[in-house]
Amino acid sequence: MNRRDFLVTGATAFAAGVTARAGAQATEHQHAHTAHAADAKTSGLPAGAVQNAAVVDAAAECMKSGEICREHCLEALRAGDASMVRCSKTVSAMLPVCSAVLALAVQGSSYLAEVARVCAKACHDCEAACKEHAAHHEACRRCMESCQRCAAACEKIAA
Repeated sequence: MNRRDFLVTGATAFAAGVTARAGAQATEHQHAHTAHAADAKTSGLPAGAVQNAAVVDAAAECMKSGEICREHCLEALRAGDASMVRCSKTVSAMLPVCSAVLALAVQGSSYLAEVARVCAKACHDCEAACKEHAAHHEACRRCMESCQRCAAACEKIAA
């Protein structure tokens, strides 16, 4: 074996070793991800998120539809439609309260019941303001409906 053959054989063996090690690491990494995904499906969620799932889901949906409604109101206001002022104000007040309820519910906080009472009131106020426009504005109708659900979920937590 000459020097060149020796170097080629050595480099090939080295590359084969690196490839085998990388493949083994990738397999181990994949097994770790699979195990983590299975854990998340069964017990990987925070206890508060599991215990308060109804209010977590209701607050998250209310925030989503509220953001859409608020933007709809702002667009209407920019176009000169002053009838959307109350709707815009109530949805803007509701959003941070729903955000607080969502965070406290996921944490399983002892403050959740107290903040949920305030959130139920903010959602009822927003629901009433959106109801005025629900028949002719889809964003307001969806916000009104999600506020109804969130208020009901918050009232159960606050009781």
